[in-house]
Amino acid sequence: MKRNLSEIEQRIVMLLRANSRMSITDIARELGTSRVTAKRAFDSLIQTGRIKKFTVILEEDEREMILVQTNDPSKFPDEMTIEKFHLIDNSYIVVLYYEDLTKIKGAHITSVQVAVRREQNDPPVIVEKIHCDYCGNEINSRPIAVQINNRIYYACCPNCERDLKKRSKTLGVEA
Repeated sequence: MKRNLSEIEQRIVMLLRANSRMSITDIARELGTSRVTAKRAFDSLIQTGRIKKFTVILEEDEREMILVQTNDPSKFPDEMTIEKFHLIDNSYIVVLYYEDLTKIKGAHITSVQVAVRREQNDPPVIVEKIHCDYCGNEINSRPIAVQINNRIYYACCPNCERDLKKRSKTLGVEA
């Protein structure tokens, strides 16, 4: 059974989803914590396997792709496969670049769909016991990120978001 993420670990995950190349120093600054604390939480996420990989998406990675449904994904070379999904009916959806389809030999393909562009959203953030930086209440839905002076704060509702921004203006800091 996987343990629940601490609030600091959840905040690190949200920061890394926005920028997977963020340094530990920058993460610590964003969290308002020491570098040692941020590094300890980051290492815990890696060692426990909660973070599976870091990724970079290039502009050319978003060219035309195809979604191929098959019962035997072994005929699709790993170097051509972008993603692979094992479906409940025991078939697979394999995502390839359009130009690679002609290179696939001997695969039993059930259907092919062409994607004209990739629109990737961040996965939904599942938060547990993370608190609003304005009112301190526990956030039970997707937190609202508010950037103030190169630091990200989280609000539980539009009212707290507005008040966080208002507070930053009274302190002479740009939100």
